[in-house]
Amino acid sequence: MPPDEPARLRVSLFAGLAVFVAGLCLQPMSESDLFFRLKVGQEILAHGRLMGRNLFSFTAPLHPDLDLAWGFEAAAALLFRAGGFPAVVVGKTAIVLAAFALTFRACRRAGAGVLATTLSLAGAALVMRERFVERPHVVSFLGEAVVLTALGALARPWSAAKVAGFGAAMVVWANSHAGTFTGAVVLFAAALGAAPFNRVVARRALGLGAVVVAAMFATPAGPGIVRYLALHVTLPALHPVDEFRSATWRSDGRYFVWIAVVATVVLGATKPASNDSTNQGARTGPFADLLPAVLPVLAVTVLGLASVRFSADAALVGAPLLATRLQLLFAAGRRRGFAPGLAGVAAIGTAAALVVAPVAPRVAAARAGHAPVAIGLDPAVVPSEAIRFVTTHGLRERMYNDFETGSYLAFEGYPRYRVFVDPRLPAYPEDMHRLLGDFEMDRDRWDAAMARYGVTSALLSYAGLNRRVAWWDPERWALVFRAFDARVFVRRLPVWRELIAAYEIPATFSFTVEDGAGTEVVTAKPAASPVSDCEWQRRVGDLSFELDGGKLTRALPAYDRALAAPGCLPTHDEAALAAWVGATALEAGRLARALELLDRALALEPEDIASRANRATAYEASGRKREAARDWELVAVAAAGTPLGNAARARSGRLGGE
Repeated sequence: MPPDEPARLRVSLFAGLAVFVAGLCLQPMSESDLFFRLKVGQEILAHGRLMGRNLFSFTAPLHPDLDLAWGFEAAAALLFRAGGFPAVVVGKTAIVLAAFALTFRACRRAGAGVLATTLSLAGAALVMRERFVERPHVVSFLGEAVVLTALGALARPWSAAKVAGFGAAMVVWANSHAGTFTGAVVLFAAALGAAPFNRVVARRALGLGAVVVAAMFATPAGPGIVRYLALHVTLPALHPVDEFRSATWRSDGRYFVWIAVVATVVLGATKPASNDSTNQGARTGPFADLLPAVLPVLAVTVLGLASVRFSADAALVGAPLLATRLQLLFAAGRRRGFAPGLAGVAAIGTAAALVVAPVAPRVAAARAGHAPVAIGLDPAVVPSEAIRFVTTHGLRERMYNDFETGSYLAFEGYPRYRVFVDPRLPAYPEDMHRLLGDFEMDRDRWDAAMARYGVTSALLSYAGLNRRVAWWDPERWALVFRAFDARVFVRRLPVWRELIAAYEIPATFSFTVEDGAGTEVVTAKPAASPVSDCEWQRRVGDLSFELDGGKLTRALPAYDRALAAPGCLPTHDEAALAAWVGATALEAGRLARALELLDRALALEPEDIASRANRATAYEASGRKREAARDWELVAVAAAGTPLGNAARARSGRLGGE
């Protein structure tokens, strides 16, 4: 049991930890997976049954959809119905806080003091923070906390009612997330660690582990859980997914620091087991108390190293071990004569720091006029402008999309629209995963795959990092939208001819691992493009001007080609382009070229004051004072009463008097 500590200290530290964890959770909703979870939950609530098939997708509508998270999805849909995304974020926060409260209790019952417990769980929260998102695995945190609580009670007999309650909790967990198997891993590892020292505890751990395994099959998927879990092992080999990768120091430094801290504390704070035992079959030894605690943590830690998605689980499961060993270090410090008052100061400082860390930025935000607690939808998650474009122009019927965008498209568009793919990995056949996992694709093979699936349009997000953006051949696909890191392509079909003519952008893309995606100007118009030659060159000039940061090296030759055939561009476009290129020629001192273009612009739009003022300036610089005075007089009349008009009147008078 933990040492006697003042109630005020216990409350302060627990409250500080709760504020700290809540601060990590109460963030804008930026988890793209939540969208399809909400839609699945809405369908479950509407029809009273699981979907069973991959109905969201036009590529694999008959493929089985093993749903092991339907409980979470239905609950999330109810929260969303009640209060939108903020309600879901609050619900997630409540689950995470409950998990930490139970683990706090488990640490205390294992003998850790409140300061050691708080420090251990705060450290775990920092490791876990990237997984504090609106996904079913937060239920696994709560389930693992229940298992940790059960581990601390194995030395005492369990009634049938208590076992039944534990089993019910495991069934709820199994129907909310397939991570239930981590509970079995923890319990079986604890049984293995206890077996040499306490057969009774080992048998109880083994029995509870069996209860967890039974709960895993108490879902609508039944034995399908085995195939579901197996798919999470085999599919990443076909289609690499970031959260299934092995942990690396470069990407997961906090996790490795956590492992090092736990290992250092455990090795530096071991103790012989107590000679007291109230259980039949108990034996003592230097590792009797340590091995049953270490093996579960070691098992989940290895799991987290193999698949980084379990690193957060490992941090939570390891917190009681770290807390109890920290307590031994604190006790050793007191025995060596460290000032007792330091513990109180450390506790007060820890509680204050845990509160200040999340509260201070929110106070600063409020002072700056922003919402102190922003928990609505993060607009950066959804390519809203691109989705509006494809919806407005009827491009969503057979549209390619990336995983993350597919989640939102399913949420927002089903049943009217189906998606190409979404993040439900087991809901798609191996052929799809092989296609999306092939990073050595060329344009011909990619186009053949899109034709096989009947794709006629495409919306790509995260285009700066998306290698697939380079696989759309401009001879077959027209780029019609490029903004906010999203790209939209349409196949060159007669039905899209008018759309392409109005919106095609003369660009294609390259990709390298070192530099990501690069935009390349397509100077020569694709043969099938309905855009006129002069309009194509005008767009080439606009794109070159943008990509080159306002430099004219590539833009001016393109604009010159666009103006080569008078009357090719629409009247206003030709006048505007001639006026702009003429102004740049004037600025560069190319007076003859400037006058030629400005004459052309004014012939098309005689009332354009800016073009007339530029031509007057060009006349004046060329020594043609009479023409300059005439143009300045016309500018003075058109802009009467303005600074430009007054200046034009003065210049006209001066030139006329010379």
